[in-house]
This record gives sequence, C-alpha cells and structure tokens, in this order.
Amino acid sequence: MDDRAKNQAPPSWPELRQRGDAFLREIPQDDFAATVLAGAFQVGESRNPIRGNLCAAAIREVAGHVLHALAPDSRVSKCCWYKQEPKTKGPTRQQRAIYIVQGGLPIDFVTNTLKLDHKAVCRPLIKAMDRLNRATHVREETILTDDKEIRRLVDDALSGLLDVFAATRECQEEVHKQLADEIHDAVFDTFLTETLQELDELSTHTTVDDHYVSEVRVLNVDEEFINIVANGTVYVELQYGSGSDLRNDMGAVISDSYPYSARVKSKVRSPSEIIKETVDVSVDNRSFYE
Repeated sequence: MDDRAKNQAPPSWPELRQRGDAFLREIPQDDFAATVLAGAFQVGESRNPIRGNLCAAAIREVAGHVLHALAPDSRVSKCCWYKQEPKTKGPTRQQRAIYIVQGGLPIDFVTNTLKLDHKAVCRPLIKAMDRLNRATHVREETILTDDKEIRRLVDDALSGLLDVFAATRECQEEVHKQLADEIHDAVFDTFLTETLQELDELSTHTTVDDHYVSEVRVLNVDEEFINIVANGTVYVELQYGSGSDLRNDMGAVISDSYPYSARVKSKVRSPSEIIKETVDVSVDNRSFYE
C-alpha cells in the first residue's frame, strides 16, 4: 500500500456493504460467499475484541473460495502459460486470478495483441490477501482493533476482486473485437453451405442474401476454448414456385429478414481462428407465421 492510500480514509461500513453487494452480483449463485461475507461484515462492525482478526479471516476465505471456484487446479494446470512455481503443490493465487481474467489465452496474445497487462491488475488482490493472511493469526501482538485498518483491509480485498472481474470483461471485450470479422464470415459461411430448417421451411427455395451481426459476447474463456455467442439478423429471399413458374408469372419472390443467434468457438492457442465445426446457428422465424 502506498503512502497516499494510507493517508486516505477507508470507506465506511455502509459503503463497504455496497461494495460487497457489487461483488456478490458478479457471482449471484454463490451462496457460500454470500454467507461468509455477511458474517465478515457482522463481526467487523461488532464490539468483539478480536473482530479485526475474525473479519480478516472471513474475507480471506471469501477471496480464496472465489479463486478456487472460478480457477480450479484442473483447468489452470492445462493452460499453455501455466508453470508450477517452486515449493508449491498447485496454482498460486496470482495464477488463479490470471486464469479468471484470460483463461488459457497465451501471454503474448494478451500482451501484444490485446494490449492488456492482467498481472498488474491481479497484483493488488494478491497483496491484499497476503495482508489478510497475516491478520488472521491472533497473537498478543497481532490483535487488530483499529477500525480504519479493518475497513481498509476489507476495502482492499473487495476492490481487488472487483478489479479482477472488471479485467475479465475487458479481456472478453478485446477478444470479441479481434474476432469480429472472423465471426461474421464463419456465420455467413454456415448460412451459405448448410440447410437451416428454420429458413428452408419458409419457401420453395430460400436464399440468404446477407446477415448483420448486432451483438457479440464472449461467454467465457477456459483452458481450451473461447466460447462466443453472436446475435444478428439474416436477410433472405423467399422464392415460391420453380424458375419456370416465375417466368410464367405463377410464382413469387419476396425479401424478408429474421433474427438469429449463433454459438461459435475458437481455440485459445489459436484465438483468431473460428472452429468451423463448432458454429451453431439458430434462426427465429416466428414472425413469418405471425
């Protein structure tokens, strides 16, 4: 912690609870984290003579739980960038935080292509956890009673966790920007080369003219794949009757458009290449029947 941070007053307990709520919104299904965090606030605001140590222990457990839940050993150890550190039995806390942010994406891709430095983003959380570790040991000389210091510990840990989640979103945003053209082409190729039941059933002969991608979201980046969903609109030409029917004014051709959703994958080791076999497009044709 720098001198400026030391001199700044830490957030109040109500403000910290708001920060805690923001953190829990990132992991809405995690009842354990919510329970332990509630306990941390309750003891932190109490008159318990060792409340600072107990609060630090609870916050440490919350942070450690999140790191292990979102970055389990089995996934982190398979990343191309993973290297077991000396005197450790598995991934370090920093390696887990990095995995949460970038999954198995190669370090050079993240650094040189995405222009991101997530080791720097994760560092404050790791430092906060080191301080929490020291505060959890109740000794005569380590009893933590200063309310400002207790609040500062809680603030640093929660801020560090929130920074990791923010960096995760930033990484996903940059990945989707890098893949925008590839996603567009992969989906269009699927429209042109595969028969989609939702479109084929609309006319005698359905032709795809074009499509527009309106939204791309990276669902997650794990140790092997980048999982992406794209939403957009496909523009089609619906032909009724054969070619000869059209020439004899017995058929018709109309233009229409329909929303679609597509799921695609890319390998983290080759993040700029969409895996063609994984492209799964679903067209919503309900408006045709309405």
